[in-house]
Amino acid sequence: MTSERPQPPVTYGILSRRTLLGGAGAGAFMLLATGCGLINGGRGSDEATALAQALSDHDISGIAFEGISGAEAQEQFDRIVANVPGAEWTVEVASLGDIDDAGSRDATFTWTWDVPDVEEQWSYDTTVTISPDGDEAWQPVWSPTIFEPSMAEGEGFRLASNPAERGSIVGAGDQVIVSQRPVYQVGLDLSGVDAAQQDSAARQLAAVVDVDADTYAATVAQSSADAFVPAISLRADAYRELDSAAAEAIPGYTASQTTMALAPTSTFAASTLGRVSDVTAEDIEASDGQLVAGDTIGRGGLQAAFNERLSGRHGVAVSIAQLAEDGTPQSSTARTVFETDPVSGEDLHISLDQALQEAAESTLADVESPSAIVAIRPSDGHILALADGAGSQSYPTAAQGQYPPGSTFKVVTSLAMVRLGDTMDSTVSCTPTITAGGAQFGNAPGYSPDFIGEIPIKDALAHSCNTAFISQYDRVDQTALSTAAHSLGLGQEYDLGIDAFSGSMPDEETGAAHAAALFGQGRTLVSPLAMAAITASVVAGHTVAPVLVTDDAPSSTATASTPLTEEEAEQLRTGMREVVATGYLETLQALNPDTAIGKTGTAEFGNDDPPKTHAWIIAAHEDLAISVFVEDGEGGAVTGGPLALEFLQAAQDAGAR
Repeated sequence: MTSERPQPPVTYGILSRRTLLGGAGAGAFMLLATGCGLINGGRGSDEATALAQALSDHDISGIAFEGISGAEAQEQFDRIVANVPGAEWTVEVASLGDIDDAGSRDATFTWTWDVPDVEEQWSYDTTVTISPDGDEAWQPVWSPTIFEPSMAEGEGFRLASNPAERGSIVGAGDQVIVSQRPVYQVGLDLSGVDAAQQDSAARQLAAVVDVDADTYAATVAQSSADAFVPAISLRADAYRELDSAAAEAIPGYTASQTTMALAPTSTFAASTLGRVSDVTAEDIEASDGQLVAGDTIGRGGLQAAFNERLSGRHGVAVSIAQLAEDGTPQSSTARTVFETDPVSGEDLHISLDQALQEAAESTLADVESPSAIVAIRPSDGHILALADGAGSQSYPTAAQGQYPPGSTFKVVTSLAMVRLGDTMDSTVSCTPTITAGGAQFGNAPGYSPDFIGEIPIKDALAHSCNTAFISQYDRVDQTALSTAAHSLGLGQEYDLGIDAFSGSMPDEETGAAHAAALFGQGRTLVSPLAMAAITASVVAGHTVAPVLVTDDAPSSTATASTPLTEEEAEQLRTGMREVVATGYLETLQALNPDTAIGKTGTAEFGNDDPPKTHAWIIAAHEDLAISVFVEDGEGGAVTGGPLALEFLQAAQDAGAR
C-alpha cells in the first residue's frame, strides 16, 4: 500500500503545462529508473505509464479502461476539466504497488499543475487500480478519483478568482486620487434565471444600463448557472437615476453595494486616469488564462498602462463541484482543494494636483467647444493639471489634440531671432501687409495703428504683429525655426504612461508655407500639453520634459540638439512680460504678485469665410506654466484670457506655485 502525500492548499486560475525537470518530477523519474517493477514493463506497468502520458496529453480515448469505453472516458474527462479553461498539467507514475489477492495492483500518479500568477506549483497524488483482464492484459479501472482523490461521480474541477485589492493612484501631496469608493454593482444572478431566458434577460439589462448587449450576453453565456454576472458598476448618483422599475422587472436582476477603484468624480482627469471595470468574456478569452470571471481590469489611460502593477496578483481557488447537466459547476457544492491568497496591487504616484485639476475642469465646465487647460510646474516638470473641457466629450484634447498654435508660436520665432543676435529691444518692421513666398499676409482685424512701423520685438509680441515676424522670412529659415522649436520641447519624446502629442513641424519648408510657420500657421501642429511644456521651458531656462508618473524620480530635463540657455530664456521672458504689461494679456495683471508672463494666439482653421479660429493662451505666474485652448473661439485674448485668469487665480488661492 502507498500513503497519500499531504495536499497543499489549492488556487483558481488558468493553468499551463510545464515539463518538470526537478522536484516531484525528478523524484518520480528516479523511482522509474530504480525500482517498483516499472522499468522492465509488464504486469500493469506499461498500462500505468500509458495512462499517465494520455492524461498529460488530454487524450485518453485510446486507453482500454475496465468498465468504460475509451470514448466514454474521454467524454467524462472533458467534462471534469472543462471549467479550468486552458488548463495543462503533467502526470507521472510515482510508484506501483504489489499485486493484491484479487490480482490487481495500485499505481500512484503524481499530478503537477502550474497556475499563472502563482509561484508555487500544485502537486498531489492519486491512486489508479490496474487489473488483469483475464487475457494476459491489464486495464486501468475507471474512477473520478484518477483526477483527484476526493472526486466523485458527476463532479469536476472549477476555477475561480479571489481578486486582489487594487492599488491606489496617488497625486501631489500624497493625496489619494483613485481609491476604493462605494458603488452599486448591477447585474444578473443566474441562479434565478431559466437557461432559456438568460440571453433575453442579459439584453434587457444591457439596454437599461446602456452597455453593449452582445458583449454582456456573451459574458452571461460563458458563466456558470448560478453565477452573479455584473453588467456595470454605478456611483450612487448614477444608480439613483437608473430606471429601477424596468430593471427590477428583468429576471435575475440584482444590485449590490460594493467598492471599486474610482476618482473623486466621473469626469476627474478621465482620459488621463482611465477607468476600472469588470472583465468581459472577450477579456477572458484574450487573456490566455490570466483573467477569470469576477476580475477587474484597467481600461484606457494610466489604469490600462499600469494595470499589472495596480491590479497586483489575484488569488486563485481550484475547487471540486457537482456539475449540472450542461457541465457548469454548482457553486453551492464546491469544496476548495487548492488556493492562494491575493497579492495587493502597488500604488501609482502621479503629479496631478487634485485642487488644480478640479479648478481647471470647473473653469472649462461651460465651454461648449472642445477645450483644455494644462498646468506644469517648471521647476520639476510636474504636470499639475491635464484637463479636458466638457465640450471635448471624453476626447483627450489636452494631451492628444493636434492644432496649429497660432501666434503663441511667435515665442519660438523670437528664440530663433535671439540666436541671430537680437534682443527684445531690437526693432522689427510692422507693416499693414507683407508679401513673402509669393503670398500676401496681413495683421489681425482691428490691429492697433499705434504699433505700425519700426517697433521693438517685445512690442511685436505684446500686440501680436504678424507682419513683423513674417519679415524674418529670409533671415530665419525653416531649419532655424524648427531647431528653436525643438529647443523649447516641441517634438520631444514624452514618457508619461499615456498617449500624448508633443508637437510636430517640417524641418524643411519654403515659400508661403514657411512664411505661415513664422506666426504659427501652416503645417506646424501642437497639443495644449506641448504648449504648456514650451512655456515651462521658457520659465525654467532649459528644455523641460513633462512628468506625470513620479515613481522612480524621473528627470524633468529633456535633451535638445541645440540646448536652450538661461540667457536666451531671459530674453523670451522679457518679451512675454510685455504681453501682460502693455499688450493683449493685461487682464493677468490682477494676479498677485504682478509678475505674470504670457502670449495670446489665434489660429485660423476650416473653410468658412471668415474662417473659424482656435483660441490659445500660454502664460506663467511664479512656478506655474499653463496653456489654455478652445477649439472654436473668438481669439486668444477674448476667449482664452478670462479662462486663464480664472484658473490662475484659483491656483493662487490654492497656494500652488
